[in-house]
Amino acid sequence: MANEELLNDVAAGGTHPNVASALFGWLADHAFEIPASEFSSVRLKGGEMLFASGDVGDSLYVVRYGRLRAMRPDGPDGPQVLGEIGRGESVGEMALLTGEARSATVYAIRDTELVRLRKETFERMVERHPRLMLEMARLIIERYRRMIGSPQDARPATLAILPCDAEVPTESVAAGLARALSPGRKVLTLDLERLRRKRGGTSERVTLDVQSPELAAWLHEQEDQHDYLVYVADPLPSTWTRLCLRQADILLLVGTTGAAHRMEPGLVELIGSSSAGTWARKELVLLYDSDAHLPHGTAEWLARLNAHNHHHLDPDMPAHYERLARMLTGRGIGLVLGGGGARGLAHIGVIRALEEARIPVDFVGGTSAGAIIAGQVACGWESARIFAESRRVLVDDGPMNDFTLPLVALLRGRRYARAMEKLFGDRRIEDLPLGFFCVSTNLTRSTCMVHRSGLVFESVVASCSVPGLAPPSVHGRDILVDGGVVNNVPVDVMRDLNRGPVFASKVSPQSDLCLDQQYTALPSPWRLLASRLNPFGPPPAVPSIVTTLMRTVSLPRLSAGVDASADLVFEAPCDAYQLLEWRAIDRIVESGYRAAVPVIERWQARRDPVGQPMA
Repeated sequence: MANEELLNDVAAGGTHPNVASALFGWLADHAFEIPASEFSSVRLKGGEMLFASGDVGDSLYVVRYGRLRAMRPDGPDGPQVLGEIGRGESVGEMALLTGEARSATVYAIRDTELVRLRKETFERMVERHPRLMLEMARLIIERYRRMIGSPQDARPATLAILPCDAEVPTESVAAGLARALSPGRKVLTLDLERLRRKRGGTSERVTLDVQSPELAAWLHEQEDQHDYLVYVADPLPSTWTRLCLRQADILLLVGTTGAAHRMEPGLVELIGSSSAGTWARKELVLLYDSDAHLPHGTAEWLARLNAHNHHHLDPDMPAHYERLARMLTGRGIGLVLGGGGARGLAHIGVIRALEEARIPVDFVGGTSAGAIIAGQVACGWESARIFAESRRVLVDDGPMNDFTLPLVALLRGRRYARAMEKLFGDRRIEDLPLGFFCVSTNLTRSTCMVHRSGLVFESVVASCSVPGLAPPSVHGRDILVDGGVVNNVPVDVMRDLNRGPVFASKVSPQSDLCLDQQYTALPSPWRLLASRLNPFGPPPAVPSIVTTLMRTVSLPRLSAGVDASADLVFEAPCDAYQLLEWRAIDRIVESGYRAAVPVIERWQARRDPVGQPMA
């Protein structure tokens, strides 16, 4: 292809026409001035490196098709993604202008073709046409504005489904996911047979070279024309499978619950090889029959595969595909439930209001009492069952009534631990149908500990271990107590784990435990005891040691910033209820429901039919 044709092709397809096309359209007008020996085409397979940080900057590159990712290998928290470069954009101009070494490492995350312009040629062009430097400065400024003003994680456009064993119903999974992605969006599903038909004939008559640059360019055109491409790979490491992996933003590793032993030989080596494209985010999807059994054996899968996240899917449940689609595309709703003793029962009312509004919860987390409710949501239970189970274990069984000699804590904690074990059984966090986390406070290390694995009941007990009231939990040689000490409404944790909207439910009021009068000093214990035994007068409103301890770990100041950082905040008016008033469950749940309904209605009024914010 001639110089003029290459540059015209790039300029016409600029991803950001306000910047890229202005520069490269101008270059196209002067392509006849560029010697053919200094102007060339460069092709990269997905996963291959264009240049590394520290390399000499001797060329400017323009993306003709495909996509690149720029990374800083020595970021403050490890490798840092700086941004992505698409069709019509340049890369490498900073080092070319400053004469310094490359400041970032750039990889192809698709099969990519670039136009390469040598430094000497560019400098001669600038001498003849100073305006070129102005256009380059505008491009650099616009790129840095995008890096600062938008998330680094671009919306995924391509997903590759890789079956982990031959028994996975790959076609039906691909079809179900495509249907879930398609409302309001254009989706194209491609396996090798469909690709052959689209490229000119049936599989018997057409030989398809999946390594050809022409095919890579055609696939990029399909990406431009559709919102999502779903690649369906073979269960074996074929050439087609490697192409699918190189083109993917997200790699879905699909297996069967409890069947990690059936994993295809060589799968780990395939997905870890640089030739297959290692930059795709890897998500594990485990299939199960919800009518027959619960998910199990997830820990073994996670030990074998280095997945960023995992999901459980019943292939016969459309709602499960819809949840998976939301989670993969950054639209999954995360619900965070704060601590607050019995007031945490108001979360059940919030969940009931969300159900009635048909707003699904895709990921859930919580602290203390919020962890108890969140764990039940993650089990897949609806609000009616959560209400019944919470009444049974928190009210009828009286788990808080096992006081003991206060050498370690006021309560022995055994009755409460048995109640949580009775509620959750031997379920593991990894095997819960919905994503779940809870937080505790690691006193040994002075940190917030996020529980994402292990037995649910043990993690919930740790999250609820109010210091001084309940005995601490142990994790190895570390001591864990109530998560409310450091993070009572862990919206920040949800933000790190889930890329979609975050809803938060708070139940700790700003003002609580007020005295009934001004005291120069609190009454003595004997006077308090006498007042409480006196049937003719109300006892002074002095908080007990139990309520003081529980209030201490659920202070609103520990949840500072929740209103600003969450997309939607529910706040039930629970001031009238004591922190241990579990028997007021009916009224507390109703207060949570009534507070949540108008908040949800206002939120829905601001959404379009697809669930996106209105302009």
